This record gives sequence, structure tokens and C-alpha cells, in this order.
Amino acid sequence: MKLMRLAAFAAALPIVFGAASAALADYPEKPIKLIIPYRAGGGSDSLARTMQAAIEKHKLLPVPLVVTNIDGAGGAIAARRVKDTKPDGYTFLQIHNGLFSMVATNKLGFDLSELKPVAMTTQSCIYVAVPSTMPWKSFEDLVADAKANPGKFKASDNIGGITHFSWLQIMKATGTEIGMVQAGGTAKRFAQMKGGHTHMAQMSPGWIKRGGDELRGLLWLGPERDPAAPDMPTALEKGIDVTSCLNRRFWAPKDTPQEAVDYFANLLKQAMATEEMKAYHKKTGSHIVIKTGAENEKAIEKEVAGFRAVAPMVLKAMGIN
Repeated sequence: MKLMRLAAFAAALPIVFGAASAALADYPEKPIKLIIPYRAGGGSDSLARTMQAAIEKHKLLPVPLVVTNIDGAGGAIAARRVKDTKPDGYTFLQIHNGLFSMVATNKLGFDLSELKPVAMTTQSCIYVAVPSTMPWKSFEDLVADAKANPGKFKASDNIGGITHFSWLQIMKATGTEIGMVQAGGTAKRFAQMKGGHTHMAQMSPGWIKRGGDELRGLLWLGPERDPAAPDMPTALEKGIDVTSCLNRRFWAPKDTPQEAVDYFANLLKQAMATEEMKAYHKKTGSHIVIKTGAENEKAIEKEVAGFRAVAPMVLKAMGIN
């Protein structure tokens, strides 16, 4: 009797899996939703909408790609929404590695395994900038002054965010004490520095050009010097083992069929190869860095481990035990 049941079950398996494959045979059949966890106008939103336009222009997708903004809680609300969405291949999330800072500080509210990685497409590394009115001509000047005056100098930042992690790493490596002042995004950081309220900030690469003569870049936090600022030394060159980049990735609900994940990953590769996306990255000072599959998963694991290592210092600085 057991053998008969097993035989029947085995015979049914091809039907079940065949039905699943058949369901995706004509994929995609309806609009695909891309959720952006921040308000319109920011870096994540502009990347998504430039990509949306490129996909439409070059007819890379037979159905519309619908970009939807769900702002709040640093991206956690949107991430939860995607996690809880039906895993049918029609909903994806684009978010940078601020996601990992939430994982490390237990702000996400669920385990990262509840999301399925699709691909990384974009990297934007950060740099330490000071107002041009400050006397520091090099990062060594800043460190020497900060050591001589512990706690005197303030940095505009997004407390608990990616750059808060790298600031604490820098302070630990250099033996300095720099106060953190909540600002939020880079535009607000620039305003605080310009108003004389703070003395430094970590800025995105677009500010190399946008800041003009009002900002002076002292330290690049990418793995190597950037063509946009070839004279700016890296932290690694200075013996400071710190890198900080916004790595933008795409995710899907955990049980999304692999065929749909592969399809969307390939779509992203095609989109990034367009002249529109190349121009976007050049304009914003970011770089196209494609990672999928095992390479992407290994990179995610390494980045999460890095955030977890610094999380206790971040939580302590935030007054959370």
C-alpha cells in the first residue's frame, strides 16, 4: 500500500512542477512593480526612474515597469511590504545597503533571509568633506586638530545610518572623538556645514561637483581612488581599514520562482548596458557594478558581517543597550 502511495506521489511530481513552469511560461504577463523605500527625488528614486525610462525606450520589457515609492522607517516599511507580498515574480524592491544597517541594529523587524537577492547594479562610494572655510588641507590636519580638541568638532550625519557606522570606524582607527549631529540626507548635511553648525560630513560622490568651491574633500572611502577626485587619497592608503559605499541592490519576496528572479536580473543587466544608464552613473558619480547569483550572495554576507561588527558601537552611541 505504501509503495502504491509513493508511486502515485512520484507520478504527481512532474505534474506539480510542470504546472509551476507552465505558470511562468508566458512571464511576464502583467505590470511588474518596483518598490522604492524612499520618497521621490532621492538617489534610489532617480536610479529607478531613469532605468524605467531606459527599459521603456529600448523595449526591454513587454509589460510596464511601475515604480512605487513607499517611504518610512529608513526603508523598513517598504522592505516589510515586499517581504509580505505574494512571491509571484511581479514585485521587487530596490534598496541600498542601509538595509544591512537595519539588520545589524535589529531595526528591520525580520530576518534578511525573508528576502531573495536578485542583483546588485550600482555602487556610489562616500567621501569625507569639510567646508572650504575650515583650515584643514588634509585628513591628517583634521585628525591632529580633533585629537588636540576631543569632542570640539561636529559632523552632520544620519544617526544609525550607513555613514554613522563608518564614522565610528574612523574614530576608532584614528583615536579621535567627533560629535554626531542629526541631519539626514546629504543636502541637509551641506546646509548644516554651510551654516557653520557642523565642521564635516560624509558626502555622496555627486557633491564633488555639486559642492564646488564650498566643499573640500579630504578622504575617499571607496576601495580605490575615484576618477572624479583622483587627488583625494583613500582611507586604505592612510592605513585606515574603512570603506563605505552605497551598494544598490534589487530583492524579491523569499519564495519568488527562480525563473522570475533570473529574468529580472537579466533585465537589469540589459538596462545597465544602455547609454541612458551609463550617462546617469557618470552624472551622479556612481558606477555600474553588476553582481548576481553566488557572487552577489557572498558580497552580501561580507557586508552584513561588517555592519554587525560595528553595530554595538552604533547602538551605544545611540544610547541603546
